[in-house]
Amino acid sequence: MKHLTFLLALSVSFASFSQDQQEIIDVLDYNVFLSVYDEHDTILVSERVTLKLLQRVDSFYLDLHSVQGGKGMKVLSASSGIVADEEVTVPYTHRDDQLWISCSTIPVGEKFHVELLFSGIPETGLIIGENKFGKRTFFGDNWPNRAHHWFACVDHPADKATVSFFVTHPKKYDVIATGTYLSEGELPGQRMSSYRSEINLPTKVMVVGIAEFDTEVINHDHSELFEMHAWVYEDGAENGFKDMAVAADVVNYFVKEIGAYPFEKLDHVQSTTQFGGMENAGNIFYDENAVTGQEKMEALIAHEVAHQWFGNSASEADWQHLWLSEGFATYFTDLYWENKYGTEAMNERLLNERNRVILFSKRYDHPVLDTTYASLMDLLNPNSYQKGAWFLHMLRNEVGDAAFWSGIRTYYEKFKYGNATTKDFEQVMKEVSKQDLSVFFHQWLRESLHPILLINNDRKCGKDFLEIEQQQSHVFEFDLEVEVLFKDGSSELRTLHVSKQKERFKLKTKKKISGFKYDPNVKLLFEMVEY
Repeated sequence: MKHLTFLLALSVSFASFSQDQQEIIDVLDYNVFLSVYDEHDTILVSERVTLKLLQRVDSFYLDLHSVQGGKGMKVLSASSGIVADEEVTVPYTHRDDQLWISCSTIPVGEKFHVELLFSGIPETGLIIGENKFGKRTFFGDNWPNRAHHWFACVDHPADKATVSFFVTHPKKYDVIATGTYLSEGELPGQRMSSYRSEINLPTKVMVVGIAEFDTEVINHDHSELFEMHAWVYEDGAENGFKDMAVAADVVNYFVKEIGAYPFEKLDHVQSTTQFGGMENAGNIFYDENAVTGQEKMEALIAHEVAHQWFGNSASEADWQHLWLSEGFATYFTDLYWENKYGTEAMNERLLNERNRVILFSKRYDHPVLDTTYASLMDLLNPNSYQKGAWFLHMLRNEVGDAAFWSGIRTYYEKFKYGNATTKDFEQVMKEVSKQDLSVFFHQWLRESLHPILLINNDRKCGKDFLEIEQQQSHVFEFDLEVEVLFKDGSSELRTLHVSKQKERFKLKTKKKISGFKYDPNVKLLFEMVEY
């Protein structure tokens, strides 16, 4: 996800939303029948949730936004049962965004269904409004846990399920949604469009998009395995088709380097998402203003496409591991850039990313693995994105290219369509590289800050020295490359292993030194300060 600056109120309690239900229920499938209208913003939803109990309880809850200030969902009926079409009405209570449902007669471990009917105006999650051309649109915008504003669910990335969307809408609209297109049916004055995904997904990337679209095929090297389209507003469609064509290069690179594309299709959709881009599984939503016809979407597209593997398929097990999604997408954009435009171009991106991490650290002294955030939106920060990317870049240099890529592919294959923690990734990289990476992972991900270096060079008794002093609160262990510049115009690259708060290194050379370049190959996340 690429995020824009915006205000979105999320309470502190959202950080633990639904987590207490994951030991009680396992949702297997959602069938969401959604009706939208031009005359008003109220939606009508008939939903069938298939799940099983993991332990004996009298009731459980699904996340569903309660009515507050005129917005939210009002439940009209609820029933459940083990056998299809034999559900019976069950007691329920809907309060504080939790829909509690009685299940006293349901056996543990047996699959059963819950049928729900509810209606209301979504406060968020399903964004209903006008696009920049003044035309009405409806777009799912679920991240991080806003799906429950328009359908009942366990709104947490660890509880994955399959999903179907059946959307009833005015005939003028086209519908894009998660999964494979099934059919389109005519109703009086309306149309029903349906999609189905048989792949287990987190709710954060299950969406629909409803607008007046034009579409165009984007051909790529793997078109026989999955189709790719651009979905853009009818107004200015050619701009969108032009901007999104580069997605072919992006997909070709990631399939080659990571592995087979994980979903049924890949569509690129102009939308009214509140983010710069949102990596919804198989149908990426881009901010409508990113589409200009000037072919400036390449990095944004690369970031969101990388998420299809990291974040959507191999998903973080909990929110503090968000860097496994955003850090990966940021660095894989850098890797794509390196492959297409060269190492120097990638290094320019890395230098910008390093500067963002340094600036951010001045006002937010937290580690990448942050468990003290006030709201989930606080995690959309340079620690999760740029510092996560820099961690991967340094890991690549630590273990070498061969072990890095082998570790990435092994990690993805092990956790695709599932969930992972940072510890899971660490264990894979240890096994593949045959290195003890405990200190490396701990200092860069579980500690805050980064090396802040005060470097002084002097010459005594005909010998040259570099003195390196770490200014941050805890000591890091790292290699610092130093290019030693000589007065005759030549240079030598030295690698200094720094492991103490203050160290002095003797530079053995017979030449006269004229200066130094620190980290000339852009390999270390660090900051330099002066006396």
